[in-house]
Amino acid sequence: MFKKDPHVKALSNLKNSEAKKLLATCRAQTGNQEYSFPTSVIKQTNFQAQSSIGTVYTDADNKPIWFKEKHGDLLYPTVFACWSHPGLLPVVLTHGFVVEERLFNGANLMLAGTVLPFDPRLKPGRVCGIASKNAPDVVMAVGVVQLDLPSYDSVLGKTGVAVQLVHYLPDGLSKVFKVNAEPPVPLEDSDEYEEGEEEGTAESAQQPSSQAVPSQEKAVDIEDIAEVLDDFRLEDVDQFLTRALYYTLTQDTKLELPISASNFISNHINHNLPSVDHEKVNVKKSSWKKTAKFLKHFEKEGFLKLKGKGDDLTIVGINKQKPELQNFQPYEINSSGGSSGGKSSSNKSDSKKDGSPQLRCETLYKPINLAKEFIQLTDLSPQDILYTAQELKNALNDYIASNNLADQKNKKMVILDDLLYHLVNKKQKDTTAPRLVSRATIIEPLLANNFTPHFQIYKGDVPLFKNPSRGNLPNIEIVTEMKIGRKVVTRVSRFEIFHIDEDELAATLRRVCSGSTTIGETMTSPKYKEVTVQGPHGPLIIDHLNSLGIPTKWIKFDNKLKKKKKAGGK
Repeated sequence: MFKKDPHVKALSNLKNSEAKKLLATCRAQTGNQEYSFPTSVIKQTNFQAQSSIGTVYTDADNKPIWFKEKHGDLLYPTVFACWSHPGLLPVVLTHGFVVEERLFNGANLMLAGTVLPFDPRLKPGRVCGIASKNAPDVVMAVGVVQLDLPSYDSVLGKTGVAVQLVHYLPDGLSKVFKVNAEPPVPLEDSDEYEEGEEEGTAESAQQPSSQAVPSQEKAVDIEDIAEVLDDFRLEDVDQFLTRALYYTLTQDTKLELPISASNFISNHINHNLPSVDHEKVNVKKSSWKKTAKFLKHFEKEGFLKLKGKGDDLTIVGINKQKPELQNFQPYEINSSGGSSGGKSSSNKSDSKKDGSPQLRCETLYKPINLAKEFIQLTDLSPQDILYTAQELKNALNDYIASNNLADQKNKKMVILDDLLYHLVNKKQKDTTAPRLVSRATIIEPLLANNFTPHFQIYKGDVPLFKNPSRGNLPNIEIVTEMKIGRKVVTRVSRFEIFHIDEDELAATLRRVCSGSTTIGETMTSPKYKEVTVQGPHGPLIIDHLNSLGIPTKWIKFDNKLKKKKKAGGK
């Protein structure tokens, strides 16, 4: 239903009476009277998909939990609702590769791809979940049963659609609501433990019990923490900021005086906060409300010495003799436990909450024209289609060796046969190019003239794209310039390919740079999303992108202010 992103209207809160009716319908349809909505506030909006229209219901955090078609009676829970309530739907099991290669492309689940046994509730017309047999409790897709599945004792050689798909994890519904949720890690099956105990196998059942119980306790703790972080009290925010100030004054080796108030807050206080959501913990959310009041409070307490008037303040001195600072116990502000402040601490606080591993890019090459003939004459598999530079280099060396093309007097020189000659000199108009060339100079023109480059980005060992993208890896572009009226802004674009959401980036830069942000599009063709922040913040933005795992070499920074200064000084 959502193979393409649906068009949705603005969300509105559902009336309590309507929410109760909806809950009653959900319970009646699923047969689960214990089911309840994840939040007290339920929102709704209309959607228009490629082939249907209907209504989506979300929780208070705008995460879709149920949806229905306008002219249909069935309510469909999303995979997110199924994760919150295991057992909400009867589940059809399938193989892991079927989930990834078929269902994630929007294909229906065929009978031959299912795994026995079937839940007796899986009758035609029943809404069901689909999960991998390796993680049977983690629903990855939702659909409607098309066959009387419990009647089948075997699916080998059988044909027909078992489940018609209506929703799956990475579909348009997830994208349009910007849900970036990872499937939960399935816990040990408690039912298996109980059965084992009843059968008298207490000794063998103790081992799963010892593994499952701590895991469940840990999950509950994490949930409790998440609930607390969603609603900080005013005194909690004040305490976080106070501890960040203590940390800055005692542990931050990058603090240099004098320093402006805005730089002190954005580059030190915010970076030295514990691992909390900066949207919930910042000066604006505190009892001080303003940076000037925050700093003047600690000047009055004897921690800081300030200069300036009104909101234009500069920190010119600190007092490390305060008992609170001498007795301060530092805490971890990043994954490595470092206490250097500045850039290292920002890696934790300004990146995703679980930290972001360094991204890496792999370049692959697809042969065209004569290169396909070259592949056929090597040990490379023609079915692979894409090859790494090292694979092609090894194949070239093997080809040279098997055809005795190396110069007998100097092995570093190669005599090009007709195939290699045309591959290397394909784009040269000079037909008198030498046949005897250095071995080291062959691979570069060979790749440039006869292969189309592709790239794949990896986050850890996980690829960002399902298939490698054609072309070379584009750079994120950052431009600092002066607009009309001598207003300095910094623009960031071409970040979408790294799966960076423009709304999240704008919110983070608004906090990190202490400046207003806007979201728009570039003036180029094709157009790209662009985030603009007030002020000259190129280095700060690069630091933030580094914290997301993006290397500096993938970022192109153009500071047009420096160019103007040089031109004016001549």
